[in-house]
Amino acid sequence: MADYDADVIIVGAGHNSLTAALYIQKAGHKVLIIEKAEVPGGASKTAELLEPGFKHDLYATNIGQFLGSRVYADFQDAFRRSGFDIVAINQPFANVFPNGNCIRMYTDAEKAYQELARFASRDGQAWNEMVAYFSTIAPYMFPILQLPIPSVKMLLHFWKIYRQLGFNDALNLVKVLLTPTREFFDERFQTEEAKALLSPWAFHLGLSPDCAGGATFSFLESVADHLNGLAISKGGVGNLIHAMVKVIEEGGGRLLYGNMVTEIVTHNGAAVGVKTADGQTYHAKKAVLATVTPRQFIELVDQKELPEKFVTSCRNFQYGPGTLMIHLTLNKPLEWEAAEDLTNSAYIHIAPYVSDISNTYSQIMNGLLPSNPLLVVAQQSIHDPERAPEGKHVMWIQARAFPQEIKGDALDEIKVGSWDTMKEPIYERIINKISVYAPQIRDIIRKAVVHTPQDLENDDPNLVGGDMVGGAHHLHQFFLFRPVPGWSRYKTPVKRLYLTGQSTWPGCGMNASAGHLAAMELLRGK
Repeated sequence: MADYDADVIIVGAGHNSLTAALYIQKAGHKVLIIEKAEVPGGASKTAELLEPGFKHDLYATNIGQFLGSRVYADFQDAFRRSGFDIVAINQPFANVFPNGNCIRMYTDAEKAYQELARFASRDGQAWNEMVAYFSTIAPYMFPILQLPIPSVKMLLHFWKIYRQLGFNDALNLVKVLLTPTREFFDERFQTEEAKALLSPWAFHLGLSPDCAGGATFSFLESVADHLNGLAISKGGVGNLIHAMVKVIEEGGGRLLYGNMVTEIVTHNGAAVGVKTADGQTYHAKKAVLATVTPRQFIELVDQKELPEKFVTSCRNFQYGPGTLMIHLTLNKPLEWEAAEDLTNSAYIHIAPYVSDISNTYSQIMNGLLPSNPLLVVAQQSIHDPERAPEGKHVMWIQARAFPQEIKGDALDEIKVGSWDTMKEPIYERIINKISVYAPQIRDIIRKAVVHTPQDLENDDPNLVGGDMVGGAHHLHQFFLFRPVPGWSRYKTPVKRLYLTGQSTWPGCGMNASAGHLAAMELLRGK
């Protein structure tokens, strides 16, 4: 009988864990992944929630960043052979407004220009200038998110930026990384409609229009989706996850489901295995890699093994606002009053304006249920018939955002209590908001389910308080400071113990970078 259950044990089976496993296994090491849930994926899962044949992506659905990842470049053929396929939507996102108007983004360059110019000719030109600027800096910007920080590679990359762009353009690039969303788009666009179209992406990360650093994601995501389309996994994001799992299992890796890790076992200052809730101990020959948030991490490790300053930093780790999810099955596609082709938009953002996002952020920071949350309405089955029976559809609504601690309701209409008691009136508030722009929505709903922030955390403990981005992305908790100052390179104070996931650099989204970079760090340590 072997003394070890695996060379490397990985806690959690989200996409970063699976990414790390692929690289560790490729290097010749045996991996064991232990997952609390009965299925892999973490925040990237697909399920038939309401009716047979209706497939819902529970949380994440946009895989655009994954398609630009190192792991996809290295393993895409194996993923494709294992059942993964892509749907690229050429009308990626749109906004609707109370005056009956809308604004849409297209992959067609002329249509995108004309749509923004429809509100102001200067805005059409500003959009083209922004796309041109993106093309200039994207080869320098995106690699930043795939490099360890701090590192010689990162320093060399910034030196390359300086040499090839020159001092002024390099400085402008740094400015983009630090600029608030509102300021970035105010400098470029005239109309509130154009700004409303491009700004909401930062709030996907929990950053208000006035938070420093928010412009980066709004800028990059807006233009990338215009150039490439908004990508989803055919048949559900779960097909991507299961393809990754299949490749791991074919390589000899093992996954255990329904096993919650309750302790990371250490000996002589090094990680040697894990214990699960059923009392079982699993032994690792070389290392343990945990995909958990910092506060969870210090609950898994004997704190005597950790420096006091590190423990304090982990305790002070800040989570972002919560998200509430609504999943619907529909008898037919939702018809939007503003334009017939809005049905073809992958995402419809309903804020409706930048000022509304700012007001929502202020309310949630004050502990209030928001009066007018940003809604992200996803219409995946329009473009992916595998997600619903013929003629029927699924719809996915993210309501962003909700406070970690609720003190009241901004409209003083909903009595604060448990999430189970609040979910129905919140659902009504959200459907009422959508009905302003699509009045027949109630007539076509077959079934609905609300997943509150507490439901999200119950399903995936990494979604603390419904925070889908692994912790706040404000500048003081990003770059070198993620997850905590001094520990941005995936190592921990315990030898042979590594940390990865959305709480580590480069943060949230299905970019797989944290998993890849953590695996490289772990392998260097071997």
